Amino acid sequence: MQSEVVSFTLPMLSKLFFALAMTVSPVAFTEEFRSVSIYDGHVVLDVPAEWNEIPRDVLEFYALRAAESSGGRMTETYQFGFRPADPELDFALPQLLVQIRESGRLNYRQFLHLPTVEDLRAVGERSLAEHVGPLMRGMEIGEAVFDEDSFALHLTNRLDLSFEGETTVDSVAFLTERGLFTIHAYVKASEAENMEPIVAHVIDSVRFDQELAYRPRLGDHWPPRPATLFLLAALIVGAAAALHLLRRRRRAK
Repeated sequence: MQSEVVSFTLPMLSKLFFALAMTVSPVAFTEEFRSVSIYDGHVVLDVPAEWNEIPRDVLEFYALRAAESSGGRMTETYQFGFRPADPELDFALPQLLVQIRESGRLNYRQFLHLPTVEDLRAVGERSLAEHVGPLMRGMEIGEAVFDEDSFALHLTNRLDLSFEGETTVDSVAFLTERGLFTIHAYVKASEAENMEPIVAHVIDSVRFDQELAYRPRLGDHWPPRPATLFLLAALIVGAAAALHLLRRRRRAK
Protein backbone atom coordinates (compact mmCIF):
# COMPACT_ATOMS: atom_id res chain seq x y z
CA MET A 1 0.00 0.00 0.00
CA GLN A 2 2.85 2.40 0.81
CA SER A 3 4.33 2.05 -2.68
CA GLU A 4 0.91 2.80 -4.20
CA VAL A 5 0.55 5.93 -2.09
CA VAL A 6 4.03 7.08 -3.13
CA SER A 7 3.31 6.51 -6.81
CA PHE A 8 0.14 8.58 -6.74
CA THR A 9 1.31 11.28 -4.30
CA LEU A 10 4.57 12.11 -6.07
CA PRO A 11 3.01 13.54 -9.24
CA MET A 12 1.62 16.25 -7.00
CA LEU A 13 5.04 16.97 -5.54
CA SER A 14 6.83 16.87 -8.88
CA LYS A 15 4.56 19.62 -10.21
CA LEU A 16 4.68 21.93 -7.21
CA PHE A 17 7.59 23.84 -8.75
CA PHE A 18 4.89 25.55 -10.83
CA ALA A 19 3.59 27.30 -7.69
CA LEU A 20 3.08 30.99 -8.36
CA ALA A 21 4.55 33.66 -6.09
CA MET A 22 3.78 37.29 -6.93
CA THR A 23 5.47 40.40 -5.57
CA VAL A 24 3.60 41.54 -2.50
CA SER A 25 3.95 44.52 -0.20
CA PRO A 26 4.06 43.94 3.58
CA VAL A 27 0.56 43.70 5.00
CA ALA A 28 -0.78 44.19 8.48
CA PHE A 29 -2.34 40.89 9.46
CA THR A 30 -5.49 41.06 11.48
CA GLU A 31 -6.86 38.69 14.08
CA GLU A 32 -10.44 39.73 13.40
CA PHE A 33 -12.48 37.20 11.43
CA ARG A 34 -15.84 37.06 9.76
CA SER A 35 -17.90 33.99 9.01
CA VAL A 36 -18.76 33.23 5.37
CA SER A 37 -21.08 30.65 3.88
CA ILE A 38 -20.04 29.09 0.56
CA TYR A 39 -20.78 26.07 -1.61
CA ASP A 40 -24.53 26.72 -1.67
CA GLY A 41 -24.54 26.93 2.13
CA HIS A 42 -22.97 23.50 2.64
CA VAL A 43 -19.76 24.99 4.12
CA VAL A 44 -19.17 27.73 6.67
CA LEU A 45 -15.69 29.03 7.51
CA ASP A 46 -13.95 32.05 8.98
CA VAL A 47 -11.79 34.41 6.91
CA PRO A 48 -9.90 37.51 8.06
CA ALA A 49 -12.42 40.34 8.38
CA GLU A 50 -10.52 42.72 6.08
CA TRP A 51 -9.86 40.19 3.33
CA ASN A 52 -11.74 40.46 0.04
CA GLU A 53 -13.48 37.69 -1.84
CA ILE A 54 -11.97 37.11 -5.27
CA PRO A 55 -14.60 37.49 -8.02
CA ARG A 56 -15.59 34.38 -9.95
CA ASP A 57 -14.41 35.84 -13.25
CA VAL A 58 -10.89 36.31 -11.84
CA LEU A 59 -10.84 32.68 -10.67
CA GLU A 60 -12.06 31.57 -14.09
CA PHE A 61 -9.26 33.62 -15.64
CA TYR A 62 -6.73 31.51 -13.71
CA ALA A 63 -8.13 28.31 -15.21
CA LEU A 64 -8.42 29.70 -18.74
CA ARG A 65 -4.88 31.07 -18.75
CA ALA A 66 -3.48 27.85 -17.30
CA ALA A 67 -5.26 25.75 -19.92
CA GLU A 68 -4.08 28.03 -22.70
CA SER A 69 -0.46 28.11 -21.50
CA SER A 70 -0.30 24.35 -21.01
CA GLY A 71 -2.03 23.31 -24.20
CA GLY A 72 -5.01 22.05 -22.23
CA ARG A 73 -3.00 19.91 -19.81
CA MET A 74 -3.86 22.07 -16.78
CA THR A 75 -7.61 22.49 -16.36
CA GLU A 76 -8.01 22.92 -12.62
CA THR A 77 -10.68 25.38 -11.46
CA TYR A 78 -11.22 27.26 -8.21
CA GLN A 79 -14.65 28.11 -6.90
CA PHE A 80 -13.77 30.62 -4.15
CA GLY A 81 -10.81 32.73 -3.07
CA PHE A 82 -9.88 35.37 -0.47
CA ARG A 83 -6.97 37.81 -0.04
CA PRO A 84 -6.20 41.20 1.55
CA ALA A 85 -5.12 42.77 -1.76
CA ASP A 86 -7.31 44.20 -4.54
CA PRO A 87 -9.67 41.33 -5.48
CA GLU A 88 -9.45 42.28 -9.16
CA LEU A 89 -5.70 41.57 -9.38
CA ASP A 90 -4.59 38.47 -11.26
CA PHE A 91 -2.80 37.11 -8.19
CA ALA A 92 -1.32 38.50 -4.99
CA LEU A 93 0.12 36.95 -1.84
CA PRO A 94 -1.08 36.00 0.69
CA GLN A 95 -4.05 34.25 -0.82
CA LEU A 96 -6.49 31.43 -0.03
CA LEU A 97 -8.06 29.42 -2.84
CA VAL A 98 -10.91 26.93 -2.44
CA GLN A 99 -11.18 24.01 -4.85
CA ILE A 100 -14.26 21.76 -4.88
CA ARG A 101 -14.35 18.45 -6.69
CA GLU A 102 -17.53 16.38 -6.65
CA SER A 103 -15.89 13.22 -7.94
CA GLY A 104 -17.41 10.77 -5.51
CA ARG A 105 -16.82 9.71 -1.94
CA LEU A 106 -13.32 8.39 -1.08
CA ASN A 107 -12.35 5.63 1.32
CA TYR A 108 -10.52 7.36 4.18
CA ARG A 109 -8.52 4.28 5.22
CA GLN A 110 -6.17 4.61 2.24
CA PHE A 111 -4.72 7.73 3.86
CA LEU A 112 -3.92 6.18 7.25
CA HIS A 113 -0.50 4.90 6.11
CA LEU A 114 1.10 7.65 4.05
CA PRO A 115 4.72 7.56 2.82
CA THR A 116 7.40 9.06 5.05
CA VAL A 117 9.11 12.36 4.24
CA GLU A 118 12.26 10.38 3.40
CA ASP A 119 10.36 8.26 0.86
CA LEU A 120 8.79 11.30 -0.73
CA ARG A 121 12.05 13.20 -0.93
CA ALA A 122 14.01 10.25 -2.28
CA VAL A 123 11.72 9.82 -5.27
CA GLY A 124 10.72 13.48 -5.48
CA GLU A 125 14.29 14.71 -5.87
CA ARG A 126 14.76 12.53 -8.94
CA SER A 127 11.54 13.64 -10.60
CA LEU A 128 12.11 17.32 -9.78
CA ALA A 129 15.75 17.48 -10.92
CA GLU A 130 14.80 18.40 -14.49
CA HIS A 131 12.75 21.37 -13.28
CA VAL A 132 15.39 23.09 -11.11
CA GLY A 133 16.82 25.91 -13.16
CA PRO A 134 15.62 29.33 -14.37
CA LEU A 135 12.30 29.19 -12.55
CA MET A 136 13.09 27.34 -9.37
CA ARG A 137 16.33 27.08 -7.41
CA GLY A 138 15.08 24.41 -5.03
CA MET A 139 12.23 22.83 -3.12
CA GLU A 140 11.81 21.38 0.35
CA ILE A 141 9.17 18.66 0.43
CA GLY A 142 7.14 18.62 3.62
CA GLU A 143 5.37 15.82 5.42
CA ALA A 144 1.97 14.52 4.33
CA VAL A 145 -0.29 14.08 7.37
CA PHE A 146 -3.83 12.73 7.50
CA ASP A 147 -6.01 13.94 10.37
CA GLU A 148 -8.50 11.18 11.10
CA ASP A 149 -10.55 13.45 13.37
CA SER A 150 -11.34 15.91 10.59
CA PHE A 151 -10.77 13.46 7.69
CA ALA A 152 -8.33 15.89 6.06
CA LEU A 153 -4.97 15.47 4.33
CA HIS A 154 -2.43 18.21 5.18
CA LEU A 155 0.53 19.00 2.89
CA THR A 156 3.11 21.76 3.32
CA ASN A 157 5.96 22.52 0.91
CA ARG A 158 8.56 25.27 0.73
CA LEU A 159 9.68 26.58 -2.65
CA ASP A 160 12.71 28.69 -3.57
CA LEU A 161 11.50 30.53 -6.66
CA SER A 162 13.84 32.53 -8.85
CA PHE A 163 11.33 35.37 -9.14
CA GLU A 164 10.12 35.77 -5.56
CA GLY A 165 12.36 33.71 -3.30
CA GLU A 166 11.02 31.35 -0.69
CA THR A 167 7.27 30.71 -0.65
CA THR A 168 5.19 28.26 1.36
CA VAL A 169 2.22 26.34 -0.09
CA ASP A 170 -0.13 24.76 2.45
CA SER A 171 -2.89 22.53 1.11
CA VAL A 172 -5.61 20.87 3.18
CA ALA A 173 -7.98 18.48 1.43
CA PHE A 174 -11.12 17.58 3.40
CA LEU A 175 -12.92 14.38 2.47
CA THR A 176 -16.66 14.91 1.99
CA GLU A 177 -19.60 12.73 1.04
CA ARG A 178 -19.31 14.10 -2.50
CA GLY A 179 -15.55 14.16 -3.00
CA LEU A 180 -12.97 16.72 -1.85
CA PHE A 181 -13.04 20.25 -0.48
CA THR A 182 -9.50 21.67 -0.66
CA ILE A 183 -8.04 24.92 0.69
CA HIS A 184 -4.70 26.12 -0.72
CA ALA A 185 -2.79 28.83 1.18
CA TYR A 186 -0.01 30.72 -0.63
CA VAL A 187 2.27 32.77 1.63
CA LYS A 188 5.66 34.43 1.28
CA ALA A 189 8.04 32.47 3.51
CA SER A 190 9.11 35.70 5.23
CA GLU A 191 5.49 36.17 6.37
CA ALA A 192 4.84 32.52 7.24
CA GLU A 193 5.22 33.00 11.00
CA ASN A 194 2.67 35.84 11.05
CA MET A 195 0.31 34.00 8.75
CA GLU A 196 0.46 30.62 10.48
CA PRO A 197 -2.18 31.36 13.16
CA ILE A 198 -4.43 32.96 10.55
CA VAL A 199 -4.27 29.99 8.19
CA ALA A 200 -4.70 27.59 11.11
CA HIS A 201 -7.79 29.46 12.28
CA VAL A 202 -9.33 29.31 8.81
CA ILE A 203 -8.68 25.58 8.53
CA ASP A 204 -10.00 24.85 12.02
CA SER A 205 -13.14 26.89 11.36
CA VAL A 206 -14.32 24.83 8.36
CA ARG A 207 -17.72 23.29 9.07
CA PHE A 208 -19.80 21.10 6.75
CA ASP A 209 -23.54 20.60 6.96
CA GLN A 210 -24.99 17.14 7.57
CA GLU A 211 -25.45 16.45 3.87
CA LEU A 212 -21.79 17.06 3.02
CA ALA A 213 -19.94 16.07 6.21
CA TYR A 214 -17.87 12.90 5.80
CA ARG A 215 -19.21 9.82 7.59
CA PRO A 216 -17.16 6.60 7.98
CA ARG A 217 -18.86 3.49 6.68
CA LEU A 218 -18.43 -0.25 7.12
CA GLY A 219 -17.31 -0.51 3.49
CA ASP A 220 -14.28 1.69 4.29
CA HIS A 221 -12.61 -1.34 5.86
CA TRP A 222 -12.27 -2.98 2.46
CA PRO A 223 -9.05 -2.30 0.51
CA PRO A 224 -9.39 0.99 -1.42
CA ARG A 225 -8.87 1.37 -5.14
CA PRO A 226 -5.41 2.84 -5.95
CA ALA A 227 -6.96 5.08 -8.61
CA THR A 228 -8.53 7.26 -5.95
CA LEU A 229 -5.07 8.37 -4.83
CA PHE A 230 -4.37 9.77 -8.27
CA LEU A 231 -7.50 11.89 -8.03
CA LEU A 232 -6.38 13.40 -4.73
CA ALA A 233 -2.90 14.15 -6.07
CA ALA A 234 -4.35 15.85 -9.15
CA LEU A 235 -6.65 18.03 -7.07
CA ILE A 236 -3.99 19.35 -4.71
CA VAL A 237 -1.42 20.06 -7.40
CA GLY A 238 -3.93 21.95 -9.53
CA ALA A 239 -3.73 25.30 -7.78
CA ALA A 240 0.07 25.40 -7.73
CA ALA A 241 0.48 24.36 -11.35
CA ALA A 242 -2.15 26.59 -12.90
CA LEU A 243 -1.13 29.73 -11.06
CA HIS A 244 2.49 29.50 -12.06
CA LEU A 245 1.57 28.97 -15.68
CA LEU A 246 -0.41 32.18 -15.49
CA ARG A 247 2.59 34.08 -14.13
CA ARG A 248 4.94 32.60 -16.72
CA ARG A 249 2.63 33.61 -19.56
CA ARG A 250 2.32 37.17 -18.28
CA ARG A 251 6.11 37.57 -18.02
CA ALA A 252 6.56 36.31 -21.57
CA LYS A 253 4.52 39.21 -22.97
